[in-house]
Amino acid sequence: MNVIVNGEFENQVSVLDRGLLYGQSVFETIAVINGKPKLLNEHLDRLILGCETLPIPIDIQEVKKDLDKLLEAQLSTSDYVLRITLTMGHGGRGYANPENAQATRIASVHDYPAHPKHLATHGIELGVSEVRLAAQPLLAGIKHGNRLEQVIARSQWQSNWNEALLLDNNDHVIEGTQSNVIIIKGSQALTPKLDQCGVDGVMKNWLFTQLKNLGFSCKAVTLSLSDIEQADEVMMTNSIIGAWPVKRLLNREFTDFSNTHQLIKIIQKHDLISCN
Repeated sequence: MNVIVNGEFENQVSVLDRGLLYGQSVFETIAVINGKPKLLNEHLDRLILGCETLPIPIDIQEVKKDLDKLLEAQLSTSDYVLRITLTMGHGGRGYANPENAQATRIASVHDYPAHPKHLATHGIELGVSEVRLAAQPLLAGIKHGNRLEQVIARSQWQSNWNEALLLDNNDHVIEGTQSNVIIIKGSQALTPKLDQCGVDGVMKNWLFTQLKNLGFSCKAVTLSLSDIEQADEVMMTNSIIGAWPVKRLLNREFTDFSNTHQLIKIIQKHDLISCN
């Protein structure tokens, strides 16, 4: 695994890094297909927003230099996953942000996950996690480094689940453990509002644009578990899987995957995910 830390090929950070001590970090997970990072500008925009929120100083030109250096080192590999992480850097003990903070930049390469192809074709089993996401509007939308709720939720998956929905304490559906949710209801494409918690997915937003082009009315709304069960079609999305149709949720079986399959074809046409 190739790793660059602050522009140099190494795999160590300080034990006093605030990303380690307090989770004061943001990250992006990017599909690299045929050597080219996909939806890169959208990922970098969210990275910048996360840094502004925490707040972590960011020099986006230095981040891009790191990415170029890492991409050049991976010329023998066509498809892989690229992770960008920025932390507040070395700051010593205590919650107060350090003066003249110097962010730690980490860029790393990972194998593209070998998901079974039938998941995109025939659909997934979608569970419902018992973990409830805590509301924190200040962090809603960004991909910060504290993923403990998702870690716990993932550890509790049942053996037949391919993904699980996460709800908040008001029983509103927010997202999947590692994905966003889009439902189709008639001529509407709906996704949960993420103004209190959850990650505003890059792929989800890109797919909303495609759905608008297909004539759907697209909205972010408050959704209950009942709303998901009563949908015509349900799909889970992220930048690595693209889109997966849902075939079963609790007692509901879904048989219409037509719009998800159409979106998958559009994703493949734009070469956004690995088809290997």
